[in-house]
Amino acid sequence: MLAVLIWWLALQLIGLLALPLALRLLRGLPDRGFGFARPLGLLLAGYLFWLLVTLGVLQNTRGSILLVLLMLGAASGWLWLRHGREASAFLRARWRVLLATELLFLVTLALFSLFRAYNPNIEATEKPMEFGFINAILRSRTFPPRDMWLSGYAISYYYLGYVIVALLTRLTGLASDVTFNLTVATLFALTATGAFSLVYNLVQAYRERVRPADARQAPALLSGLLGAVLVPLMGNLEGIFEIIRARGWGSEALFRWLDV
Repeated sequence: MLAVLIWWLALQLIGLLALPLALRLLRGLPDRGFGFARPLGLLLAGYLFWLLVTLGVLQNTRGSILLVLLMLGAASGWLWLRHGREASAFLRARWRVLLATELLFLVTLALFSLFRAYNPNIEATEKPMEFGFINAILRSRTFPPRDMWLSGYAISYYYLGYVIVALLTRLTGLASDVTFNLTVATLFALTATGAFSLVYNLVQAYRERVRPADARQAPALLSGLLGAVLVPLMGNLEGIFEIIRARGWGSEALFRWLDV
Protein backbone atom coordinates (compact mmCIF):
# COMPACT_ATOMS: atom_id res chain seq x y z
CA MET A 1 0.00 0.00 0.00
CA LEU A 2 3.04 2.29 -0.14
CA ALA A 3 2.10 3.00 -3.76
CA VAL A 4 -1.32 4.25 -2.60
CA LEU A 5 0.37 6.67 -0.20
CA ILE A 6 2.72 8.00 -2.90
CA TRP A 7 -0.19 8.37 -5.32
CA TRP A 8 -2.32 10.17 -2.70
CA LEU A 9 0.53 12.59 -1.94
CA ALA A 10 0.85 13.42 -5.66
CA LEU A 11 -2.90 14.07 -5.91
CA GLN A 12 -2.74 16.22 -2.77
CA LEU A 13 0.10 18.26 -4.26
CA ILE A 14 -1.81 18.94 -7.48
CA GLY A 15 -4.98 19.77 -5.56
CA LEU A 16 -3.07 22.17 -3.30
CA LEU A 17 -1.44 23.90 -6.28
CA ALA A 18 -4.87 24.46 -7.84
CA LEU A 19 -6.65 25.42 -4.60
CA PRO A 20 -6.29 29.22 -4.91
CA LEU A 21 -7.55 28.98 -8.51
CA ALA A 22 -10.58 26.94 -7.43
CA LEU A 23 -11.36 29.28 -4.52
CA ARG A 24 -11.31 32.24 -6.90
CA LEU A 25 -13.00 30.76 -9.97
CA LEU A 26 -15.78 29.05 -7.98
CA ARG A 27 -16.15 31.66 -5.24
CA GLY A 28 -19.92 31.77 -5.76
CA LEU A 29 -20.32 28.30 -4.22
CA PRO A 30 -20.75 27.85 -0.45
CA ASP A 31 -17.50 25.82 -0.28
CA ARG A 32 -15.92 28.16 -2.88
CA GLY A 33 -14.96 25.18 -5.02
CA PHE A 34 -12.75 23.45 -2.44
CA GLY A 35 -14.20 20.06 -3.36
CA PHE A 36 -13.35 20.59 -7.04
CA ALA A 37 -9.75 21.79 -6.55
CA ARG A 38 -8.24 18.35 -7.14
CA PRO A 39 -10.00 17.55 -10.45
CA LEU A 40 -9.44 21.16 -11.56
CA GLY A 41 -5.72 20.79 -10.88
CA LEU A 42 -5.54 17.50 -12.79
CA LEU A 43 -7.38 19.02 -15.74
CA LEU A 44 -5.29 22.20 -15.89
CA ALA A 45 -1.96 20.42 -15.39
CA GLY A 46 -2.83 17.71 -17.92
CA TYR A 47 -4.10 20.13 -20.56
CA LEU A 48 -1.19 22.57 -20.19
CA PHE A 49 1.31 19.70 -20.33
CA TRP A 50 -0.39 18.24 -23.43
CA LEU A 51 -0.51 21.63 -25.14
CA LEU A 52 3.14 22.54 -24.54
CA VAL A 53 4.39 19.10 -25.59
CA THR A 54 2.16 19.10 -28.68
CA LEU A 55 3.48 22.54 -29.69
CA GLY A 56 7.06 21.33 -29.28
CA VAL A 57 7.86 23.71 -26.41
CA LEU A 58 8.44 20.82 -23.99
CA GLN A 59 9.09 17.11 -24.22
CA ASN A 60 7.30 14.31 -22.41
CA THR A 61 9.65 14.07 -19.41
CA ARG A 62 9.40 14.36 -15.66
CA GLY A 63 11.25 17.67 -15.81
CA SER A 64 8.57 19.06 -18.11
CA ILE A 65 5.86 17.86 -15.73
CA LEU A 66 7.55 19.59 -12.80
CA LEU A 67 7.84 22.77 -14.89
CA VAL A 68 4.11 22.67 -15.67
CA LEU A 69 3.28 22.15 -11.99
CA LEU A 70 5.56 25.09 -11.16
CA MET A 71 3.62 27.23 -13.65
CA LEU A 72 0.33 26.15 -12.09
CA GLY A 73 1.70 26.93 -8.66
CA ALA A 74 2.93 30.36 -9.81
CA ALA A 75 -0.54 31.28 -11.07
CA SER A 76 -2.09 30.12 -7.81
CA GLY A 77 0.59 31.92 -5.80
CA TRP A 78 -0.19 35.19 -7.58
CA LEU A 79 -3.87 34.77 -6.76
CA TRP A 80 -3.07 33.93 -3.16
CA LEU A 81 -1.01 37.11 -2.79
CA ARG A 82 -4.00 39.13 -3.98
CA HIS A 83 -6.81 37.27 -2.23
CA GLY A 84 -5.08 35.09 0.36
CA ARG A 85 -6.40 36.89 3.41
CA GLU A 86 -10.00 36.49 2.31
CA ALA A 87 -9.41 32.84 1.36
CA SER A 88 -7.74 32.09 4.71
CA ALA A 89 -10.70 33.54 6.60
CA PHE A 90 -13.05 31.37 4.59
CA LEU A 91 -10.99 28.22 5.17
CA ARG A 92 -11.05 28.83 8.92
CA ALA A 93 -14.79 29.45 8.92
CA ARG A 94 -15.74 26.37 6.89
CA TRP A 95 -13.17 23.91 8.23
CA ARG A 96 -15.80 21.21 8.81
CA VAL A 97 -16.74 20.80 5.16
CA LEU A 98 -13.07 20.98 4.15
CA LEU A 99 -12.17 18.24 6.62
CA ALA A 100 -15.14 16.11 5.55
CA THR A 101 -14.13 16.45 1.88
CA GLU A 102 -10.53 15.41 2.52
CA LEU A 103 -11.47 12.50 4.78
CA LEU A 104 -14.01 11.26 2.24
CA PHE A 105 -11.42 11.33 -0.55
CA LEU A 106 -8.79 9.56 1.56
CA VAL A 107 -11.17 6.86 2.79
CA THR A 108 -12.73 6.14 -0.62
CA LEU A 109 -9.32 6.06 -2.33
CA ALA A 110 -7.92 3.68 0.29
CA LEU A 111 -10.94 1.37 0.36
CA PHE A 112 -11.29 1.11 -3.40
CA SER A 113 -7.53 0.52 -3.73
CA LEU A 114 -7.91 -2.35 -1.26
CA PHE A 115 -10.91 -3.66 -3.21
CA ARG A 116 -9.01 -3.41 -6.50
CA ALA A 117 -6.01 -5.20 -4.96
CA TYR A 118 -8.09 -8.39 -4.85
CA ASN A 119 -8.65 -8.23 -8.62
CA PRO A 120 -5.82 -6.21 -10.21
CA ASN A 121 -5.87 -7.99 -13.57
CA ILE A 122 -5.88 -5.62 -16.54
CA GLU A 123 -8.15 -7.70 -18.74
CA ALA A 124 -11.66 -7.71 -20.27
CA THR A 125 -13.68 -4.86 -21.77
CA GLU A 126 -11.49 -1.85 -22.70
CA LYS A 127 -8.81 -2.29 -20.02
CA PRO A 128 -6.05 -3.76 -22.27
CA MET A 129 -6.57 -0.97 -24.81
CA GLU A 130 -6.48 1.70 -22.10
CA PHE A 131 -3.35 0.18 -20.59
CA GLY A 132 -1.76 0.14 -24.05
CA PHE A 133 -2.55 3.83 -24.59
CA ILE A 134 -1.01 4.77 -21.24
CA ASN A 135 2.20 2.89 -22.07
CA ALA A 136 2.27 4.35 -25.58
CA ILE A 137 2.12 7.85 -24.10
CA LEU A 138 4.87 7.02 -21.61
CA ARG A 139 7.11 5.86 -24.50
CA SER A 140 6.48 8.96 -26.64
CA ARG A 141 8.80 11.93 -26.24
CA THR A 142 6.47 14.17 -28.26
CA PHE A 143 2.72 14.46 -28.89
CA PRO A 144 0.58 13.21 -30.49
CA PRO A 145 1.73 9.94 -28.94
CA ARG A 146 2.65 6.82 -30.89
CA ASP A 147 -0.15 4.53 -31.99
CA MET A 148 0.21 1.18 -30.24
CA TRP A 149 -1.68 -0.55 -33.09
CA LEU A 150 0.20 0.83 -36.10
CA SER A 151 3.93 1.60 -35.97
CA GLY A 152 4.92 5.01 -37.30
CA TYR A 153 1.51 6.59 -36.76
CA ALA A 154 -0.03 8.68 -33.97
CA ILE A 155 -2.99 7.76 -31.78
CA SER A 156 -6.20 8.57 -33.65
CA TYR A 157 -8.38 8.54 -30.54
CA TYR A 158 -9.21 10.90 -27.69
CA TYR A 159 -6.44 10.50 -25.14
CA LEU A 160 -6.30 13.48 -22.73
CA GLY A 161 -7.40 11.29 -19.81
CA TYR A 162 -4.57 8.88 -20.56
CA VAL A 163 -2.14 11.81 -20.69
CA ILE A 164 -3.20 12.76 -17.16
CA VAL A 165 -2.67 9.16 -15.98
CA ALA A 166 0.74 9.04 -17.69
CA LEU A 167 1.62 12.40 -16.11
CA LEU A 168 0.87 11.03 -12.64
CA THR A 169 2.71 7.79 -13.46
CA ARG A 170 5.87 9.62 -14.46
CA LEU A 171 5.58 12.08 -11.58
CA THR A 172 5.30 9.34 -8.94
CA GLY A 173 7.77 6.94 -10.55
CA LEU A 174 5.37 4.02 -10.04
CA ALA A 175 4.92 1.21 -12.56
CA SER A 176 2.13 1.74 -15.08
CA ASP A 177 0.33 -1.50 -14.17
CA VAL A 178 0.12 -0.23 -10.59
CA THR A 179 -1.00 3.27 -11.55
CA PHE A 180 -3.65 1.85 -13.89
CA ASN A 181 -5.37 0.28 -10.89
CA LEU A 182 -4.76 3.36 -8.76
CA THR A 183 -6.46 5.41 -11.47
CA VAL A 184 -9.56 3.21 -11.20
CA ALA A 185 -9.57 3.87 -7.44
CA THR A 186 -9.00 7.58 -8.04
CA LEU A 187 -11.96 7.85 -10.40
CA PHE A 188 -14.14 6.29 -7.70
CA ALA A 189 -12.80 8.68 -5.04
CA LEU A 190 -13.15 11.75 -7.29
CA THR A 191 -16.72 10.72 -8.14
CA ALA A 192 -17.60 10.33 -4.45
CA THR A 193 -16.08 13.66 -3.42
CA GLY A 194 -17.52 15.39 -6.49
CA ALA A 195 -21.01 14.16 -5.65
CA PHE A 196 -20.51 15.16 -2.02
CA SER A 197 -19.40 18.68 -2.97
CA LEU A 198 -22.14 19.16 -5.54
CA VAL A 199 -24.95 18.12 -3.18
CA TYR A 200 -23.43 20.04 -0.25
CA ASN A 201 -23.28 23.22 -2.31
CA LEU A 202 -26.85 22.82 -3.59
CA VAL A 203 -28.31 22.25 -0.11
CA GLN A 204 -26.17 24.86 1.66
CA ALA A 205 -26.90 27.51 -0.97
CA TYR A 206 -30.62 26.83 -0.60
CA ARG A 207 -30.44 27.01 3.20
CA GLU A 208 -28.47 30.27 3.11
CA ARG A 209 -31.13 31.77 0.87
CA VAL A 210 -34.25 30.65 2.75
CA ARG A 211 -32.75 30.51 6.27
CA PRO A 212 -29.95 33.08 6.40
CA ALA A 213 -29.99 33.17 10.21
CA ASP A 214 -29.39 29.41 10.52
CA ALA A 215 -25.62 28.83 10.56
CA ARG A 216 -25.77 25.05 10.90
CA GLN A 217 -23.91 23.05 8.25
CA ALA A 218 -24.91 19.56 9.42
CA PRO A 219 -27.94 19.22 7.07
CA ALA A 220 -25.83 20.10 4.02
CA LEU A 221 -22.98 17.84 5.15
CA LEU A 222 -25.31 14.87 5.69
CA SER A 223 -26.97 15.51 2.33
CA GLY A 224 -23.54 15.57 0.70
CA LEU A 225 -22.63 12.24 2.27
CA LEU A 226 -25.90 10.80 0.97
CA GLY A 227 -24.93 12.01 -2.51
CA ALA A 228 -21.52 10.36 -2.12
CA VAL A 229 -23.30 7.06 -1.41
CA LEU A 230 -25.99 7.31 -4.08
CA VAL A 231 -23.84 8.28 -7.08
CA PRO A 232 -20.84 5.88 -7.02
CA LEU A 233 -22.28 3.03 -4.93
CA MET A 234 -26.03 2.55 -5.34
CA GLY A 235 -25.76 2.08 -9.09
CA ASN A 236 -23.77 -1.12 -8.52
CA LEU A 237 -26.18 -3.03 -6.28
CA GLU A 238 -26.64 -5.75 -8.90
CA GLY A 239 -23.42 -7.36 -7.70
CA ILE A 240 -24.78 -7.54 -4.16
CA PHE A 241 -27.92 -9.28 -5.42
CA GLU A 242 -25.72 -11.73 -7.33
CA ILE A 243 -24.00 -12.63 -4.04
CA ILE A 244 -27.36 -13.03 -2.28
CA ARG A 245 -28.61 -15.30 -5.06
CA ALA A 246 -25.40 -17.37 -5.03
CA ARG A 247 -25.86 -18.01 -1.30
CA GLY A 248 -29.41 -19.23 -1.84
CA TRP A 249 -31.08 -16.38 0.03
CA GLY A 250 -34.35 -14.89 -1.16
CA SER A 251 -37.20 -16.33 -3.19
CA GLU A 252 -37.27 -17.27 -6.86
CA ALA A 253 -40.04 -14.72 -7.40
CA LEU A 254 -37.80 -11.96 -6.06
CA PHE A 255 -34.93 -12.84 -8.39
CA ARG A 256 -37.24 -13.15 -11.38
CA TRP A 257 -38.50 -9.66 -10.58
CA LEU A 258 -34.89 -8.40 -10.23
CA ASP A 259 -33.88 -10.29 -13.41
CA VAL A 260 -30.93 -11.89 -11.62
